[in-house]
Amino acid sequence: MTDIVELMRAWMDCFGEGDFDSFPGTVSPDFVLRLPFVPAGVPTEFRGREVARAALAGSAQGRSRLCFSNVRILRTEDPELVLATADGEATMAGGKPYRNSYCILTRFRGDEVVEHTEYLNPLAVMAAMG
Repeated sequence: MTDIVELMRAWMDCFGEGDFDSFPGTVSPDFVLRLPFVPAGVPTEFRGREVARAALAGSAQGRSRLCFSNVRILRTEDPELVLATADGEATMAGGKPYRNSYCILTRFRGDEVVEHTEYLNPLAVMAAMG
């Protein structure tokens, strides 16, 4: 089995674009993406691999690649769950910068990602979208 911290590093390189095929593990068909702090009017949960992939890929069309820095990945008492904190940055299609800080909880079963909960500042999203 791949180390859960290394799996999370690989996941962070691809999930923001919805590029599930480049993830070295697998993404569960029952994958759940939760975004509890998104702006009003944006769904807070996407259920199913393809539904979540499409939502992420759609979001990525309006900006440059989301690049993470200051990434910190921590194991939890639950052997399937990791906590990551990071700063994210991209440029929106209209040229505005997007910067946000993230707190992410991701659950893996073996090499498969099964759920991802991402906390971010919705005000930063709204400012970047104009």
